[in-house]
Amino acid sequence: MSRVFLAEEVRLGRQVVVKVLPPEMGAGVNAERFEREIQLAARLQHPHIVPLLTAGAEGDLLFYVMPFIAGESLRVKLAREGELPVTEAVRILREVVDALAYAHRNGVVHRDIKPDNVLLSEGHAVVTDFGVAKAVSASSGSGGSLTSLGVALGTPAYMAPEQAAADPHVDHRADIYAIGALAYEMLAGRPPFTAPTPQALLAAQITQTADPVSRFRPAVSPALNGLIMRCLEKRAADRWQSAAELVPQLDAMATPSGGMAPTSAQPTISAGTARAIRRAHPARVAVLFAVAAIVVFALTWLLEQRLGLPDWVLWGAGVLLALGLPIMLVTGGHERRRAVARTTLVSPPLDTGAARWFTWRNALLGGVVAFAGLAVTAAGYTAMRLLGIGPVGTLVASGVLKDRERLILADFDNHASDSTLGTSLTEALRVDLSQSPTLRLVGNAEVADALTRMQRPAGTRLGADLAREVAERAGVKAVLIGQIDPVGAGYVLSASLIGASDGRVLTAVRETADGPSELLKAMDRLSRALRERIGESLVSIRSSPPLESVTTASLPALRKYSEATRLNYMGQDEEAAPLLEAAIAADTGFAMAYRKLAVVLSNMGASRTRSMAAATSAFIRRDRLPEIERQLAAAFYYDQVEYDPPREEAAYRAVLTVDPDNTVALNNLGLLLNTEQRWAEAESLLTRGLRISPDATFLNNALFAQVGQGNLAAAAATAERGVRQLPAGAASAYDLKWGLALARRDYAAAEQIMTEERRAHPASPAVQVMTSRGLARLAEMRGRLAEAGQHWRDFMAESDARGEPRDYIFGAVQLAMLDAQYRGRSDAALSTVQAALARHPLDSLAPVDRPYLGLALIYATAGKRDLARRTLKAYESTVPAGVRRGALPRPLVYGRVAEAEGRMDEAATFYREASREGICGECGLFELANLYDRQGGSDSARVGYERLIATHSVIGRLAAEPFAMAAAYKRLGELYEAKGNRAKAADSYQHFVDLWKDADAELQPGVKEVRSRLARLAQEPGT
Repeated sequence: MSRVFLAEEVRLGRQVVVKVLPPEMGAGVNAERFEREIQLAARLQHPHIVPLLTAGAEGDLLFYVMPFIAGESLRVKLAREGELPVTEAVRILREVVDALAYAHRNGVVHRDIKPDNVLLSEGHAVVTDFGVAKAVSASSGSGGSLTSLGVALGTPAYMAPEQAAADPHVDHRADIYAIGALAYEMLAGRPPFTAPTPQALLAAQITQTADPVSRFRPAVSPALNGLIMRCLEKRAADRWQSAAELVPQLDAMATPSGGMAPTSAQPTISAGTARAIRRAHPARVAVLFAVAAIVVFALTWLLEQRLGLPDWVLWGAGVLLALGLPIMLVTGGHERRRAVARTTLVSPPLDTGAARWFTWRNALLGGVVAFAGLAVTAAGYTAMRLLGIGPVGTLVASGVLKDRERLILADFDNHASDSTLGTSLTEALRVDLSQSPTLRLVGNAEVADALTRMQRPAGTRLGADLAREVAERAGVKAVLIGQIDPVGAGYVLSASLIGASDGRVLTAVRETADGPSELLKAMDRLSRALRERIGESLVSIRSSPPLESVTTASLPALRKYSEATRLNYMGQDEEAAPLLEAAIAADTGFAMAYRKLAVVLSNMGASRTRSMAAATSAFIRRDRLPEIERQLAAAFYYDQVEYDPPREEAAYRAVLTVDPDNTVALNNLGLLLNTEQRWAEAESLLTRGLRISPDATFLNNALFAQVGQGNLAAAAATAERGVRQLPAGAASAYDLKWGLALARRDYAAAEQIMTEERRAHPASPAVQVMTSRGLARLAEMRGRLAEAGQHWRDFMAESDARGEPRDYIFGAVQLAMLDAQYRGRSDAALSTVQAALARHPLDSLAPVDRPYLGLALIYATAGKRDLARRTLKAYESTVPAGVRRGALPRPLVYGRVAEAEGRMDEAATFYREASREGICGECGLFELANLYDRQGGSDSARVGYERLIATHSVIGRLAAEPFAMAAAYKRLGELYEAKGNRAKAADSYQHFVDLWKDADAELQPGVKEVRSRLARLAQEPGT
């Protein structure tokens, strides 16, 4: 709804928040009526409502001002915590409902209740933006102008069905629906409905019924579940009819209830005792005890199976019952005789029912002996296990290790003739231990970083002594070491957990294998015994699938996979990929190898077809993976194959639920949030990952998140930390440095750092390709077109050498764009593209590898509208929809084609979508501003150009700025000069001159013209 600024109200010396409606929204709003409408909301004075201070207009920009609330939004809290304690959620909900009840009584409907509009400060919730959505809607006439611009008044995840259907008669009950959605998300960790697009989400609000919130959160009481689900009724008449109705109910839920515990009446003893007792034959008692013995024995067996108790507990129970039966019978008979003696003296005599109850009660006293014996035995075993006493004690129970203690797995010592067994079985043990919820293995990447800091090669074998040294440096208590010894035709496998500081053996296990085919089964038994000794429950251990089913039953396949994994962690993806393919050839069901291959191929920039095929194979075989690997496979599939960010995010969050410190999930989820411009959430995850593993990937992604928020000081600290920690000359250290230089818009420094990185890694194809592309964009940005062209030709040659025709054609398109955009030489541009397509025909590439979007872009730019349209149709008919959804430049390209065909409204919609989509936050901004400019909307154009210049994304600058930045500075200067703002005009002109001062001779006439404007402005007073 707005662009938000923190400002100081100078006269009063206080901080306020200024919210400015986007120009495309403000253009359709009547300023005077907007101010009148917002005056209604300004009258609201309530402790849980952020008041409106003022509102106004400047040109075609509408704004309103509110106090600055110190604290955080509910959205940030939910992003950090996932779901809230029930009591806290009820408290927040009660305060929000109280605010709504007051506003509704005063005739103000919010229309956009969501976590972003609930601020948490000093332990209380306050609601912001009251009446703004209504003011925008009411002051835009019928709302048609807004609808044509694609602006949704509200937020799809929280919109009532009548809002989603654009019903003009929406009333306060839409807020009741939003309250239900808000409560649902606080308790379930997710809104009632999720969908890949806003349109699908709106459709879900209208047509689908939400699952009960108690399904996701069993702790939610039936009363609270009922309250929320009634808020979410599709028909407004079926919901609560006022917010005031909810206040007393939430008050009751927030107040602990008291009361007396129920009591059961004891049987009343009356007459007939002696006669009834004599009729109670001992045989009846014996039958009852026999039935009880069978039931207890069956229950004990069930507990043994379900809880994983040892067999001796089952047999112990049987012995106790065998001893207990005679005791029960004797005790029962003795008690019956004593009862006769006592009750015959009672007058009047007791009734028959009471007598029978009295007899059975006494008889059952004997049964208590057997039950108590069993309970004492089981409790004793459990106490010994939990307290670490005797042979059944565990390391966690005795306090030697903490729950989820970090351990380092050393490479197995291999004394067998097969030299590959050590690496293979070490990796197998790593896979099995990764299923344990009780321990955490330090990742290979963190170990490699530690070795680098110790000035050891990343691939150094991690023997016991070296592993202990790494553990002490990393603050890890214990190291797991292992050994393989040949015994005749078989093997003995042994593993010991030793203290990192003193080498003391904490626990040790061993297993035997009759031959190579039995090695994985033996390793499975060894791992399970070790997990039990450490302290994992037997239930958890028994629920883990066998090692062979989550890895492979083929030892040759495991050998290839283990070696590939080692190379992958050393950064040698090009060498790892063939080994993974060989592992898959040895076992075509090897799901873990498919997943690893998909990641490796993606990281090395290989053919999209290959990485998608591997990701799909892993996904369809995910049932053969451990829980964490299964979710990682699903997440990668939803990123690469069936683009679905909500499902991808859900999969990564599922991993973090099982393992909160999983570095893969932390990094990849952080990367996903970066691409969605959820910078603060991303930084939180990535800095958490850095505390676990100071990995280069975490450093780079954290820097991007910090830059995205405009926090250059934090980004500089991250870059400096990386340069200190990473080995001198590492490519990742260069990446941090040029990323920071780009963030500062120091393009000369970024170019120098990239050139140094290129020279430092001449043998790395990945570095060469990446730096050629980056240097080409930097040269273009600074107006050095000839140099940019040479870099693109280098990129094409390097792509050819790597066997990547897709990238070759992409480079040709970029080379052609230099001719089309700057020189107006459309024929030359098209010739460049046609030559590339003659070398690598589209038909020779798999559909997903064909650069349709780049080709459509150059065709539209070169004036070949029909060819651009046909290219997009081919793209839509051959590339799967899931892949198309994830193509970042898609909306930008569609917008350029629509603009070339004269469909300006449609082009504007696509450009807006491009500016909101993915990591390229700048994409589409220049085009949208330019479109406004050509249609006479100079103020809107000026805001668009300013927004482009102010955007912080690092990757987006390389993607969007080369052509746009200089043109935006120059046009801004002209717009400010036309408005009489000479100071800002001069500032924009100076930025343009600084950027293009070393531009090629063919661009210098434009630079000369701007210099003359600067000189003229300098002579005018007030500049």
